Amino acid sequence: MKFMMNGAVTIGTLDGANIEIREEVGDDAFFLFGLTAEEVEETRRRYAPEALVAGDEDLRRVMHLLASGHFNQFEPGIFDPILAALISPADPWLTLADFRSYLAAQRRAAEAFRDEERWTAMSIRNTALSGRFSTDRTIAEYNAGIWKLTPVAPPPVE
Repeated sequence: MKFMMNGAVTIGTLDGANIEIREEVGDDAFFLFGLTAEEVEETRRRYAPEALVAGDEDLRRVMHLLASGHFNQFEPGIFDPILAALISPADPWLTLADFRSYLAAQRRAAEAFRDEERWTAMSIRNTALSGRFSTDRTIAEYNAGIWKLTPVAPPPVE
């Protein structure tokens, strides 16, 4: 949301604040990728990340670069925990299942970025519509729906 307030255009999945951001700015100013909630539940039952890597040349190359030390010549093994998490069938985020969809979203974002007028309009729209995410509104909603506290007025300014 802070990025949105500064004109950033979101590329993301439909979870958390991204759902509200997309509702606010519209589908054409949000680059969606990833599985739907229903697809996540279905994928969890048969998630095999190593098969995804084996079946996707681009993903295989990415994983090889991370494992080869290409990005960490002076810190061997630093990415090993990340690699292990990515290929674990227990990955709660099913990260590798979204890889191909993420690449497609990045291509759409790059294409939009090359259209300066479109990108500027999306950026302005993000800033202009970010008011919904003010702290005052969020806290008031949490209080009404969750905390149910009695508001206390601030002391008068002298």
